[in-house]
Order: sequence, then structure tokens, then C-alpha cells
Amino acid sequence: MAVALGYLFGLGGDHIPRNGDELVYANIARLTAASGHWLPLLSAWDFMRNTKPPLLFWQAIVAGGWGDHWTLLNLRLPSLFYTWGITLMVGLLTWKTARNATETAFADATTAVQRNRHAITLGAIAALVYLSFFTTYRYGRPFLTSAAETFWLFGVFFAIAWSPTQLLASRWKFPLIAGVALGIGCLYKSFVMVVPVGFGLALCYQTVGAHKAPWQLLRPGIVSDGVKIAFICALGLGIFSLWFALDPQPGEVWREFVVGENAGKMNSSKGYFKSAFGGGGIVVILTGYFSNALFLLPLSIGCFVAAWRGYRQRRGTAQTISAAEKIMWLWLLALALVFMLPTQRSTRYLIPAMPALAVLMALYWHRIGRIWFSLTLAVCMIGVLAMGLIGYGAVRATQDPWILSPLFWVFVAASALACLGGIFKKNWTRPVAALSGFSVLLALAWVTNPFNGELGRFKPETNALLQGQTVQVPSNFNGHFERYTFIIPGAKIVDYFAAQPVDFADVEGLFKTSRYVLVQRRIGQKPCTACRILDERWDLRSRQDENDGFMAALKTPETYWYAKEYLVEPLP
Repeated sequence: MAVALGYLFGLGGDHIPRNGDELVYANIARLTAASGHWLPLLSAWDFMRNTKPPLLFWQAIVAGGWGDHWTLLNLRLPSLFYTWGITLMVGLLTWKTARNATETAFADATTAVQRNRHAITLGAIAALVYLSFFTTYRYGRPFLTSAAETFWLFGVFFAIAWSPTQLLASRWKFPLIAGVALGIGCLYKSFVMVVPVGFGLALCYQTVGAHKAPWQLLRPGIVSDGVKIAFICALGLGIFSLWFALDPQPGEVWREFVVGENAGKMNSSKGYFKSAFGGGGIVVILTGYFSNALFLLPLSIGCFVAAWRGYRQRRGTAQTISAAEKIMWLWLLALALVFMLPTQRSTRYLIPAMPALAVLMALYWHRIGRIWFSLTLAVCMIGVLAMGLIGYGAVRATQDPWILSPLFWVFVAASALACLGGIFKKNWTRPVAALSGFSVLLALAWVTNPFNGELGRFKPETNALLQGQTVQVPSNFNGHFERYTFIIPGAKIVDYFAAQPVDFADVEGLFKTSRYVLVQRRIGQKPCTACRILDERWDLRSRQDENDGFMAALKTPETYWYAKEYLVEPLP
């Protein structure tokens, strides 16, 4: 519970881990809300309007009160609620699966009370693991599609795993509910999600429902199962197609979303096989589940190793894994196989199956070799020390030794020492590893939190001055300028491109089109020569110059991570 509530820390801040797409989506939602209509979607770019289905933007419009309560916190809260819902499913499914297990790993739970206590512990571990995945923290809090789509798509397989015999035998109730869930997931992400979900369901009906190998298709009931899967997929597509029926510009939806956003990912100038086996090829998907875990990467590998060893030990015997565990593996497999097909591949495509990986890691927790826990602790120790280095950079940049609470430094030191102790002390290894991943995420939120407050804002009188005024702001990525609608609400934001904002030189040229300009500079540098500084704030740098290199982050963390942003106007 404490870790779940920790996801609230800094939720409304400008500097939480996120993908740049959050600001693109926020722009679309804000402009659509300003129009007073649900559809069509509006955007600052003609080529980037229907980039995602409308349910994501409608969620933001409602959460933001049609613009009346337009804050990052309000926009992000629905994603957090979805993430909490997924975490609950992960914990409950692990608890039930472990409680019903009869494998040797649970032989020490000789009584019902002991077995239930053991199952509750594993359920809590599964929840901790899921919340400690970096992709959960990065995409499960911001205003993005990942939390919502994961909830609805994983929810289908959660339901089957919870009661496989009953639901796979259901004639119409489960197919109806599953089709609706799939349709909602598609309205958050894409109609393409019908493919991996349909494939995963086919594997579940075949291997779990009929107890047949995937290739043994000539079996009783194959037609009825096929009809159920087809109905689920058709219903999901039907719900998604409501977008075309409701949008006054369905042709634009087809051109921009279906053709541009989806069909375009199947094309490659290099050719399919060069794309598949070159950089950014299928290796991205093959290693995606591990890289998505990030700080728990060694543990995720250890889970697969332990599962493989268990499979080899069971081969040739009557032993088998539970239906729930099998369904989790099938969902992992289906999603990975399907997303090897497009020429554009990303580990983000695998996020809907990360809850399944958390369940499996908890179920294999006591069978994963200690070496994988030790490697995880080493990675997390490096991560938390890196957060300390960033905090040291904040002290040097602001010349304020109290910018971070003494508790932060105690937390960093204690976390690093606990990880070190877990590496060498056997009894500590697994308990410390369960908390180590989130300790890094908490330290990250903690070290950036001061810059979400007064340090990262302009004075109230400055915001009052800029109401209705045009302000030019630096931007080096699609939608990056949208962040300033939250920093200086009420101003008219106009962006200028600055690949490295701290190096932008032609400030005087910007004064030709507007009076007020935001200029970012390294510490100690003047914003411009022929200008007057009206206000200033601290900012965290993004997209640092690769020429700075890794050593710059170690030697000069104050300039690598931090910059001053000035509001300037021309001299009279």
C-alpha cells in the first residue's frame, strides 16, 4: 500500500519520468476541449491530430473539466487509478494461484493458514515487482495510453486465469464481456490490439481449454471456440469503429490514423528482413520484457531461467504448471510474436503484458537463483547512488545545501547500504531486492521534487503579467512547448526550435515577433546582451548533447542536469 501511494509523490510535477508524447496528447486534448466538442480532435499540427483514438482525449477532457481545471495532476490521476487497478489484479491473481498450487515450492505451507499467508506474501511481492518496473512508473502515471490499455487488455487474460474452466466454457457471457473490454482497449490504443489479443485467446482456448498442442487443430469444439474468438474480435473492432461513426471527418481518421499511424509501421525503405535483423529489429522485442523491467532486469532474466529449468525437470513426467501460469506465459508469447511483424518495433508495445511478467516473477520468486537477486541489488545500488549524484548537482547548481531534506541523503545512504548488505548477507537478499527497485524510483521523484515547486515556477506577479500575452518558448521535440501551458497558464505560447536550448543564440531575432521570450542558459551564463531579465526559474535539462558524454554527468552534474530559464524582454 505504501509503495502504491508513493506513486502520488510528485505526480503533478513537470519533471516526472515520461515520454514526450504526453505533451502532444495534452495539446490535442486541450484544443479539443477548447472547441467545446468531443469530435473532431484538434491539434496544433495539421499532420498530428488523429494520432490516437478519442477515448484517451475524452478522459483528459473530463478530468480537466473542459479546461476549467487543466493541471497535470488532474490529467494524470486517471492513469494512476488504472495503474492501481492493474496492481490489484496482479496481486490477487498471484495470491490465488499460489494458494491453490501443489508444487514442491509450496510444500512448506502444510496448513491452510500457512499456505494462505505464503500466498499473500507472494501476492504482495507481485504487486511490488509490477510497481517497480520502470515502464510502469514511466508510462503508468503520465497522461498516456499505456495504463488504460494495459488495464483492459490484461484484464481479459486476468479473468481467464482467475477461472479458466468456467470462462473458457462460457457460451456468450465471457465472450461478450471480453469483446467489450477489447473494444475499450482499442479505443485507447488502436484497432491493431485485436490481433495479439485474438491470438492470445486462441492459444488459451487451444492449450488451456482443450488441453491440446497449438498445432492439433483437428479436435472437437474447434469450431465453437473459433466462433467465440471471432465474436470477441469482431465486437472489439465494432466498438472501435464507433470513432468513424461519430467523427464528422471520418476520412481524416482513416488517412491519419489507420494509414499513417498503423499501416505506415508495416513499411520500411530498407526492406522487411533488413529491418527485422538490423538495428531496431526483432531483438528489440526479444529483449523487450527484460529492458522494460530496467532496475529489475536481472530478476526478470532469472525468472525465465528458473521457468526453463522447471520445464526441463517436468518433461517426461505427469507434472505440469497451473492453468493461470500457463495463461500468463501465453499472453507474453502472443504479444511478443505479433509485434515482431511490424517494421517499426518498440518495447512500449509489450507493456500490456508486463503485469503477467510480474505475476510470473512472484510465482518463481523462491526458485530464482540468488545470483540474479545479487545482480539486481547491484544495479539498484548504482541507480540510487546516481540519484545521490543528481542531488549533489542540485546543491552545486543552486548553492543551497538544504535544497534537499537531510532525510533524502539518509534515504540514499540507507538504500545503498541495504543493497550492499543484501549482496553479501544471504538472509537479506530477497527481502531487500523486493524493495530495491522502487527505492530508486522514489529517490528519482525525491531529487526532482524541489524543481516542481517554487524553484521551477515564475513569481505570481509574473504569471499575472503574462496573462493573454504572447510568449516565445524553446522546444526541441514535438509538443515540448505544451509544458509551458502549465508553467505560465493563461499566456499565448509560441514555440521556437532550439535543439539545445542552452546554446540558442539568436534571442534578439525573436524580439522581432514578440516582446516576451523564455531563454534557457547554463549556470552563470547571461541570457542575452540587449535584453532585460524580468524573472527566472530553474529547469531540468532534457535531451542533453551527446558530445557532453557520460563523464560530464559525473564531473559537472550541476550543468549537465540543470539550467536557468529566464523571461526576458528587449531593452527600451
